[in-house]
Amino acid sequence: MRFQSCDTFEPISTRALLEGRPLTVLAPHPDDETLGCGNLLAAAVSEGIACQVICITDGTGSHPNSRVWPRQDLANLRENELRSALRCLASGIEPPIAVHFLRYQDCNAPSGGPAAETLTGLIPRDAALFCTWGGDPHIDHLNTARLANLVASLRPDLRLFFYPIWGRLHSELAFPKQGYLLTDRSPFKAPAIACHKSQMTRMIHDDPAGFVMDPELQALFAESPEVFFAAS
Repeated sequence: MRFQSCDTFEPISTRALLEGRPLTVLAPHPDDETLGCGNLLAAAVSEGIACQVICITDGTGSHPNSRVWPRQDLANLRENELRSALRCLASGIEPPIAVHFLRYQDCNAPSGGPAAETLTGLIPRDAALFCTWGGDPHIDHLNTARLANLVASLRPDLRLFFYPIWGRLHSELAFPKQGYLLTDRSPFKAPAIACHKSQMTRMIHDDPAGFVMDPELQALFAESPEVFFAAS
């Protein structure tokens, strides 16, 4: 198991990438923020940059057949896991990484409508906005990219970037020719990934078809440089 090669991408630090802008990360599901932007968030908060994560869906589609964890209980669990992951990434730094939950149903992330107005009000002026790449093979990742593009069109003060998650595993999905490799690495990223226990372990044991990320893939996300594309 390996990621697509990004050897031609420009190595860059968090400081240079953000250029002093506050950071907002859009996560289609709880855990995307850590998998795709954990090092970025940890480095930014350590430099005193205002950071927030906005989670679009409740993530409950990961284990739809569990009786031990009915939908609302699973939604609450996944929100708490995300909060724990952000506390881990911030490692006690104040102010912490803020978080907002839009609570759309999993696989029903919006691409526009009222969500765009909500985001426009939540994202601070002149922010760097990071969202999942539209080439990721998941409808929520695609719609989150569409939503971010709409918000950026309404807010020309924003600078928009994309981060791939599942697209990193598929060499047939062509990345943009230009991109960035983040040089910052945080010792807190792997523990933050582990905070998402419902996705990384078999703690939800009564849904055999439920999602669990392979330990090898967890390690790949924890150890590999984060990849970003600037919106054209």
